[in-house]
Amino acid sequence: QPLQQRQQLQRQLQQQRPLRQQLLRQQRVLLQQQRQQQLPRQLKRRLPQQLQQQLPPRQRKLRLLPQQLQQQVQQLPPRQRKLRLLPQQLQQQVQQQPAKQQQQVTSAACPTGYVRTPSGSCVNLLIDFNNCGSIGYVCASSYTSCSNGACSGAPAVQLTGGVTVPGWGGTVNVDDAYVTLSLPFSISLYGYVTSSASVQSNGCVCLSGCSSAYTNGPLPSGSFSGPTAFGYWDDLYIYAGTSQSVYYGTTGTYPNRNMVFEFYMAHFGGPTLYYHFQIVFYEAALNIVAYSYFQSSDGGASATIGVQSSGSGPSITYSVDTSGAVPVGSPSQNNPTMTLTFNTNTGTYSSSG
Repeated sequence: QPLQQRQQLQRQLQQQRPLRQQLLRQQRVLLQQQRQQQLPRQLKRRLPQQLQQQLPPRQRKLRLLPQQLQQQVQQLPPRQRKLRLLPQQLQQQVQQQPAKQQQQVTSAACPTGYVRTPSGSCVNLLIDFNNCGSIGYVCASSYTSCSNGACSGAPAVQLTGGVTVPGWGGTVNVDDAYVTLSLPFSISLYGYVTSSASVQSNGCVCLSGCSSAYTNGPLPSGSFSGPTAFGYWDDLYIYAGTSQSVYYGTTGTYPNRNMVFEFYMAHFGGPTLYYHFQIVFYEAALNIVAYSYFQSSDGGASATIGVQSSGSGPSITYSVDTSGAVPVGSPSQNNPTMTLTFNTNTGTYSSSG
């Protein structure tokens, strides 16, 4: 009988084996589930599937790097860290700031004749001493300027960020011409206020009633019917293939800006006779204009310098065909040799330098 009992017990065990195996499998599944529930939360976080698909492939796997690799990345400079490893608030700052900076650098086109450098600034390759002919090419110290894209001993343009009068200089000669420009703020002479002015190639800026007259004479001159600043009225000329032109732009900040017209010219029939001066109007000082001189090859011997309200006056005269009225200066002159300031409120002028 004991033998029969043992045999019966063995048969029962064999019948229960499949059930035991099934129970073992269920235990293993439960154990795996428990282990997964005990994993660090950082390894379980996942972006919603829809958001993952919207991100670039390299940014889809957020917070899934091994902890050791995460620590290595956190030691990198901030700009080299992957966005997926930064705190949420810092991620937003990093995502927003470069976009703003990029918009500031690239949103506005450079003025005509200028090109953009890798740093984002606009430069004129024809006249920029540090970008002469090509971006990054710096002229040697033995030169005084960049002229038509080549290092030169010619005068250097002083106005930073100025642009040339449209159509003047570069590939064309300019003689006895004037161009009317819109200005960023109003200028005035003798109580006449305007936000536009005409730049005349023979050394004048007209607030109205301009003329292309090249033969200078005493003031007031009937050739110009409106308020006119005669910085250096002479038969001047812009030669093609050089950096000669009239440049204009502003300096200072509101409400104390200056409107600067910089003449870099030669004389008719004399391409190496340089005339380099600025005519400056002041936003905060109405009816006042100043002339700053850097170089004048003949010293004023054939020029008229002054200001007038109209062809019949009133006017203020500094000189007419007077040799030595203006210092000759030199191409390397970076500071004015002389500045004349005309106050049309009082009908007087002053000299400095």
